[in-house]
Amino acid sequence: MFWKVINIPEGEIHSTIRLEDIPFESRGDKIPWRGDNKFLGDIHCTIDFKPKMDPKPEIPLNLLQVVAADFIDSLLEINPDLMNKPSIYPVDLLNMYHFSFQNITIYAAQGILSLRELMDTPTYNLKLLSPRGFGDIMFSRSHLLNVYKLIPGDLPTFTDNYSSVMEKLIKKAKSVYNALKKGTWKGHTYELYVPHDMAKAFVIHQDSFEYNKTDKVLHPNFTVGCNFGYEHVDGIKNSPEESPLSKEEQKEFRVYLMKRFEHFGIKY
Repeated sequence: MFWKVINIPEGEIHSTIRLEDIPFESRGDKIPWRGDNKFLGDIHCTIDFKPKMDPKPEIPLNLLQVVAADFIDSLLEINPDLMNKPSIYPVDLLNMYHFSFQNITIYAAQGILSLRELMDTPTYNLKLLSPRGFGDIMFSRSHLLNVYKLIPGDLPTFTDNYSSVMEKLIKKAKSVYNALKKGTWKGHTYELYVPHDMAKAFVIHQDSFEYNKTDKVLHPNFTVGCNFGYEHVDGIKNSPEESPLSKEEQKEFRVYLMKRFEHFGIKY
């Protein structure tokens, strides 16, 4: 497994590249660019991208190119002999490995967005999921840049007020949490889960019904949910195994908390 953090002007890329199971025999499906049925394995890349939020998030058009090129450059740094002529690993041999991007997730502050849901399906399938001969992209930088080139209109963009609206929503959620974190219920005292990191205590969900794949503009239409562990009741963890409440009381208490947070537009 290859894992890397790459800093770019638009934010921080976390890439994970795995070589999946490698069968040592040929399999039946043919490789489009070779016409034969030799196959050695899949190289899958996933990306978590954390864009800078000030003044608004931006997903760079060279995202795929940066990650693929960095992976190739890292391999060549480890083993510069790969570029020798003739190479100890011929292009034809390396093309028996399929390289592709599998998942790209955008972590815009507390928001989580999947590019699969935001891009046109044909574009996503062609530019991300389509397997590429690893030898071709390793030995030809122009080929790599071409197959992983994204153009305006491929990726979603964000409105100018996207970050400011999200920041206000998160600030409100924290204030509600602080106001409701301790209380009493039917003679019991309770305290809500104390997050180790308040930055991860709430998750912002994008309203997908307000998004269309024609203009691909993300507006700040959010719902916010709590990302908490079990609260404590009478000083005891309110888990199914340890709770001082009966099963029915646990259900009632959960509904009570849900309603209190829902009053402020927050899912608990």
